[in-house]
Amino acid sequence: MTLPNRRTVLTAGAAAVLTGVTATACDDTGSSTPTGGSTPATTTGGPTPTGASASPSTTAPSGPADWPALAKSLDGSVVRPDDAAYPTARQLYNTRYDNQKPAGVAYVRHEADIRECLAFARRSSTPVAIRSGGHSYGGWSSGNGRLVIDVSSLSRVGGDGTIGAGARLLDVYQGLAAHGVTIPGGSCPTVAISGLTLGGGHGVAARAYGLTCDSLTAATIVTADGKTLTADAKHHSDLFWALRGAGNGNFGVVTELRFRTRPAPQTVTAYMSWPWSRARSVVTAWQQWGPDQPDEIWSSAHLAAGPGGGNPTVTVSAFSLGTYGDLQNAVDRLADKIGAPASSVSLRRRSYQEAMLVYAGCSGITDAQCHLPGTTPGRTSQGTLQRETYAAASDFYDHALPPAGVQALLDRTEAFTRLDTAQGGGGSIALTALGGAINRVDPQATAFVHRRSRVLAQYIGAWRPGTSGSPQQNWLKDTHSALRRYASGAAYQNYADPALTDWRNAYYGTGAARLAEVKKRYDPDGAFTYPQSL
Repeated sequence: MTLPNRRTVLTAGAAAVLTGVTATACDDTGSSTPTGGSTPATTTGGPTPTGASASPSTTAPSGPADWPALAKSLDGSVVRPDDAAYPTARQLYNTRYDNQKPAGVAYVRHEADIRECLAFARRSSTPVAIRSGGHSYGGWSSGNGRLVIDVSSLSRVGGDGTIGAGARLLDVYQGLAAHGVTIPGGSCPTVAISGLTLGGGHGVAARAYGLTCDSLTAATIVTADGKTLTADAKHHSDLFWALRGAGNGNFGVVTELRFRTRPAPQTVTAYMSWPWSRARSVVTAWQQWGPDQPDEIWSSAHLAAGPGGGNPTVTVSAFSLGTYGDLQNAVDRLADKIGAPASSVSLRRRSYQEAMLVYAGCSGITDAQCHLPGTTPGRTSQGTLQRETYAAASDFYDHALPPAGVQALLDRTEAFTRLDTAQGGGGSIALTALGGAINRVDPQATAFVHRRSRVLAQYIGAWRPGTSGSPQQNWLKDTHSALRRYASGAAYQNYADPALTDWRNAYYGTGAARLAEVKKRYDPDGAFTYPQSL
């Protein structure tokens, strides 16, 4: 049985590693000028610009796309469909979008390169897509006929918390660990820091430290007119508000992020499993237990199934910044609520760095291996991680599920086992405990408004690459429909769902109207668009 290892809110990949099996666990998505001057930023990643002009020669549409001229104007590189690197350069993380054929991929090395790309796009009327790690759930960091502006080369990680937009999470954690500090973030090693942060940023330290965007103190972007702006609490504060939750591909190309760091703590990790016959009791007990734990304890309950029969699995993962004894006592209380001890238990002390490697599925391999394979920026020639094929949806639960809702979870998990094995894959439902520092932030303080919920639910249907995935996608649709009646109506913007019709309200809620005004101010001509852009 092949289970999805994608974005199961850590439990699938972490559980496998904690029990001695190598696996991966993966969260990312792929920004015009107000009155007042811009604040220059230091170049992130790559050398100081040499051949690119600070002000592109023209921005008025003037004729066909001159791709050789664009390539010549950049210190970075442009990959076109006839180039040997194109089959890799055009890829996103999800193989579901392998049919997309961008007109070109520009691997920019600094802000001047970005200005040249934006000027080229306007002159030639070529639509752009912004890509950092390429993990957009909707596939919107690429697109047919688009110029993909890829920021993977902007990858410097500074011990002061200044991080290039394209830095992969594996490299962020390792780079910060060298200085004894860290930031709260996600688990997928190939996600880029900007995609994670600009959509919110959930992770195992979120209940203690807040979302990734809550640690952001400033962001530097290049807007459609080629100007560089630094947004923080005092400068372009409306843009700074918007970038923390609605920043992916809406207002400009983010080049650099600055974070408030914390000393890297010691941690304790736990993994527990029960037989499927106990699934109802596990879910019922966990949803009362998880969100009510002290801030330092994060947890997730995970239900997973494969096609072709067989019992699904039910597991709980936990992570603590407290003591070993505190977490041990907490999971013992969970077992008491369930009415049965776990059939498998792992409890272990780890450094924060080690814990993130475990959750990434990379504890037994080198840093170079903990990347996608390849020679384009963001990849390594020694990379061993693989892309995945899946579709997903999400809900926020403001209240515990009633018995009928718990039964719906079990029924939908069991339904996946009745799918034919021909297309492989797996179905999973991950429930992540919220509360703590996440919910102490006022919903209007950032564009991430989901600050009152108890649980974030993610539903994933995965299938074998090269097959249609229709049964799995139908399962996902039916699962979301069955559970949404118990949810708040909100959805996590970093788990973008192309099937959502009322996505603006689901992602941004009461912040949607203010976001529309910020969009009008900083991108008045709509240079940055995709199906669910502002």
